[in-house]
Amino acid sequence: MKIISKTTFTLIAFIFGVLNALAGNPPIPNPAGRKRPPPPPGLAIDENVVLLLLVALFFGIYIIYTNRLNKKSSIF
Repeated sequence: MKIISKTTFTLIAFIFGVLNALAGNPPIPNPAGRKRPPPPPGLAIDENVVLLLLVALFFGIYIIYTNRLNKKSSIF
């Protein structure tokens, strides 16, 4: 019984996924005969990449340091 219900659920989820993918809006025709779509807006993550890398580096050092403190050390 479990195998049938898992298979049925998977089949239904797949069918609904395919139907959602096919039920999209039709593409909008290009105004003024443009060949390419307009460029996307600028994203804020491009501005602070160095800061993001520094935060990731310090967070990694912190995790490694706290894991070394939590390990049991030998008595000798």
